[in-house]
Amino acid sequence: MKRGIIYNNGYSIKIPNDEIWMTAWEIADLFYVTPNSINHAVKRVLKEGVLIESQVCRYTCLGSGNYADVYNMEMVIALSFRFDTGHSILFRRWLIQKIPTPNRSKIQILITLSGKEQHFC
Repeated sequence: MKRGIIYNNGYSIKIPNDEIWMTAWEIADLFYVTPNSINHAVKRVLKEGVLIESQVCRYTCLGSGNYADVYNMEMVIALSFRFDTGHSILFRRWLIQKIPTPNRSKIQILITLSGKEQHFC
């Protein structure tokens, strides 16, 4: 399985075109926290029912020949809101910028008041 890994150098986020699957170590590096913190946060996310383990976690062989749990983009996003580091804040800001927003146009409103005079806005 080819894995995409997100990189955060503290100034910008780099995401590959491949499907995102990252180890706890890689996510820890992304958010500048310890792998142990990531493992605890993953357990909390799954225990709270925020995500379903079978959909966001795989046990796979890494390039080094070792096996490890890897997590997809949904889990990475959920974890980004569990930490308050400069790197996690940068990731959340990047994420919010990528969310499409509809074009907002001006809306004209007509308000009528009962009485002798009518006012229009």
